[in-house]
Amino acid sequence: MTPTVNTDLSTSPTETKQLSSNLPIHVYLGGSFDPVHNSHLALLTHVYHKLASDNHSVKAYFMPTSRSPLKTNSTSSEHRLNMLTEAIKELKAEALSSLTQTPLSNLAISEHEIWQQPPVYTINTLTELRQLHPNNSLVFIVGADNIASLPKWRDGDKLTQLAHLWVFPRDELQSPEEIAALLPESLKSQVTYCLEGLKQHTHGLIYIDSHTVAPLSSSAIREAIAQGKPDIAKSALPRSVYSYIMKNNLYHSY
Repeated sequence: MTPTVNTDLSTSPTETKQLSSNLPIHVYLGGSFDPVHNSHLALLTHVYHKLASDNHSVKAYFMPTSRSPLKTNSTSSEHRLNMLTEAIKELKAEALSSLTQTPLSNLAISEHEIWQQPPVYTINTLTELRQLHPNNSLVFIVGADNIASLPKWRDGDKLTQLAHLWVFPRDELQSPEEIAALLPESLKSQVTYCLEGLKQHTHGLIYIDSHTVAPLSSSAIREAIAQGKPDIAKSALPRSVYSYIMKNNLYHSY
């Protein structure tokens, strides 16, 4: 049975922004991006295209996480930002040369977390983003594998008080109904399969997508480079990112 969407999205009358017209939207995809690969790009551009298909005001951000002090072999923040920059340039160039793609001019990087001292908690990030953009719809992308663990996140059940969640399936066999069943009971009423609510409310909905992308792994890419298997990395990475890795001798001693 499809969960019922909660129509009362407010936490208080003064906190709700529910308008008949569409709101500006900011979309965020978090991750270490060490390195950024084609499936990362496919996730964010898919959401961007879905929300911007009617010329809506949408900005989409890769939001790299801070570097863990416990990981001595993690790549520097500067390198990760540079690789993201190269990937975005390549994406935008491809979109400009194509007559069928929506321009990606509003695709960018958010440095909100990357320079902070870990641990950095999603609830704190979304609180700060909400303060910066009180009248915008905020959309935070998560994978279905994270849904069941939301109760273990710091205030994971309160994320939708600040933003919408956009959930992708773990694989092509996982149905939206199966993903909805993984949610904590307190959040199931917020599930929607309609995009209009995300455009008209600042927060409070969980959109479950059925779109899947290739199950690429940054750690597997790093291992492939270290083991001298360039073909695996080449197929998983944007050309510009692979060139950057080779030029700067990244991951060879991973």
